[in-house]
Amino acid sequence: MWVYMLNLLRKAGFEKTPAAHVVLGSGYAEALRGFLAENGNQWSSRAQFPFEELQGLRRSTVEGHSGTFELLCAPTGKCVVVQVGRLHGYEGYSPKDVIAPVMVSRAIGVRHFVLTNSSGSLNPTYDPGDVMVIQDHVNLTGHNPLIGPNPTDSKTKKPLGPRFPDLRNLYDREISAQLLRSLDQQKMRAHLGTYLGVLGPSFETPAEVRLFSKWGLDAVGMSTVWEAIALAHSGATVAGVALISNVGCGLRDDAPLDHHEILRTSKAAAQKIISSVFQVVANLPEDR
Repeated sequence: MWVYMLNLLRKAGFEKTPAAHVVLGSGYAEALRGFLAENGNQWSSRAQFPFEELQGLRRSTVEGHSGTFELLCAPTGKCVVVQVGRLHGYEGYSPKDVIAPVMVSRAIGVRHFVLTNSSGSLNPTYDPGDVMVIQDHVNLTGHNPLIGPNPTDSKTKKPLGPRFPDLRNLYDREISAQLLRSLDQQKMRAHLGTYLGVLGPSFETPAEVRLFSKWGLDAVGMSTVWEAIALAHSGATVAGVALISNVGCGLRDDAPLDHHEILRTSKAAAQKIISSVFQVVANLPEDR
C-alpha cells in the first residue's frame, strides 16, 4: 500500500515526506472546506483521492466519513496528509483494516499524527461544543491492532516496534500542550482528559455511562484507540483531540441520542479545532 501512496504523492508533484498526518473524525469534512476557504493563502489542496485508490484499503461506510486522503500544502512547501473520515470496527472491519490508512503514511516516513474525533461526555463538567485534548485512553473495544505476529516493516521486514510496547507516554505531552494553547486562542473551552474507546455501534446505556463516569473517564467514542496504539508501537508521535458532541446518555437528561444531531454539533466547532491543529502542525519539524 505504501508504494501506491508514494506514487499518488509523486503524481501530485510532491517528493518530500509529509510533515504530518491528520485524521478528521465525524462532522469535520465540511469544516475542512470552511477552513480552506478562510486560509487559502496559507494552505491549499494539492491532491485528493479515496481510500480505495490505495490497493488493500477498505471503503468507509459511515455518514460523515468520506474516506478520502487530501494533501494540503503551505507556500513554504510543507505538506500534510489529511485523512477525511476513518474506518471503524463496528463497520465489520478488523483492527488491521482500521489502522491501515494511518499506517500507510507511517510506512512512507511520516512521524507526526493528530487524531481527531467526536465523543460523548462522561465528565459532568463537559458541555457539547467543548473540546478535550487526550492525555490518555482506556481501550474497552475487546480488540488490539497488535494481536498476532509482531507487525513488521513491509520494506525491511524488521519489527516496527517491541512485542510489548510501553504506552505510558502514548500521547505526546508537548504537542498536547501546544494544542491546548491554540484551542484557547480560538476561544474554545478546552480540557485535558482521558478518552474511553468502545466498539459500538450502539450508544452507551445510562448504567454504562454512570459506571464510566465513576471510573474518572472523561469522554467516550468508537474510534482512535486502535490507531493510537499501532502508531505508538511504530515509534510515531501521536496527539488526540476529542470534540464533545453530546452528553453521555442519562448523565443529565433523557434527550435521545442521534447521529445526525451529533454531526450538526460537530460541524459547528470542528473548524476551530482544524485551525488549531494546523497552527500546531505548521511548526512541526519536517523530514527530508
